[in-house]
Amino acid sequence: MKIDPWPTELSPRELAAWLNRRLDGTLMGHLGIRVVEAGKERAVAELPVRSGLLTLTGHVHTGTMVSLADTTATCAAIAICEGWKPERFPVAIALSIQIVGNVQQGILRAESAIAHAGRTLIAAETRITSDSGRLLAIMNSTHFVRQQG
Repeated sequence: MKIDPWPTELSPRELAAWLNRRLDGTLMGHLGIRVVEAGKERAVAELPVRSGLLTLTGHVHTGTMVSLADTTATCAAIAICEGWKPERFPVAIALSIQIVGNVQQGILRAESAIAHAGRTLIAAETRITSDSGRLLAIMNSTHFVRQQG
């Protein structure tokens, strides 16, 4: 897959639109994840709950929540790595998620904040909430960024 050069000096909403244009043909596009904003301070993504994302009991599958949280945290890490090249993509190397609630309908909203932005490791905290604001999950993740050279 060819990736366009990294855009410079985009607002968080403009960067989200740039990222969303690249989601077709990916797991994120298949799931229906849409990035709302992506900046150095935080990233936000949303996912409408629908059939195909649910368990046998009709609740959101944990894998769906993990995918949404990981995508959102990665978007925040991408914003930190301004000027990245595909070989410097921030790859998640550790995830710890606690599911504290669940829903059967509505829109999931994930918000990621960068807790640590080092040269090779970026740590993020992501919270997933329902469209009513109810906390559903908290995920801590670490992303590895290969250094050039």
